[in-house]
Amino acid sequence: MKKIILVLAIAIIASCKTKETSMKEIKRVVTTKSMVEVKTDIVWKKLIDFGGTEKFVPELIEKVNVEGKGIGAVRNIYLKGGGEIIEKLTKIDDANLLMEFVILSTPMPISKYTGIFEVNKVSSNKCEVTFTSKYSVSVKNEKEIESVIKGFQETFVSNLDK
Repeated sequence: MKKIILVLAIAIIASCKTKETSMKEIKRVVTTKSMVEVKTDIVWKKLIDFGGTEKFVPELIEKVNVEGKGIGAVRNIYLKGGGEIIEKLTKIDDANLLMEFVILSTPMPISKYTGIFEVNKVSSNKCEVTFTSKYSVSVKNEKEIESVIKGFQETFVSNLDK
């Protein structure tokens, strides 16, 4: 199932050369929660490092380059089959294990994307990770994009133990 969703994501990204501007955009929120069998501090460090994203979604991402560290760091994500996503780290809250980033550029027909990660310790070797995506999308692309984003979130979180 995950592979089908990722193949669909690649097809959508490759076919969407321009954003739909004539359609009314609506705001959407997609959230995935999952248990990760890794120490909380290790997962947190992976997330705020803002690099290594290709390890978490290897079927979709060819390589990632990160410029800078901490808030303000920018990562360029190069997709298999072509396409690039540029993201900027905008918030790190170490006390609450919460981080946010925004998409500056994407071939997907979305706008105003904010990604939010929250990590909660469950036990010494287990934590719960919540990945929330907030974005605007045209009504025409709403269901398709929601499916792509949900599949990406699930794959990303399931690979945090790598």
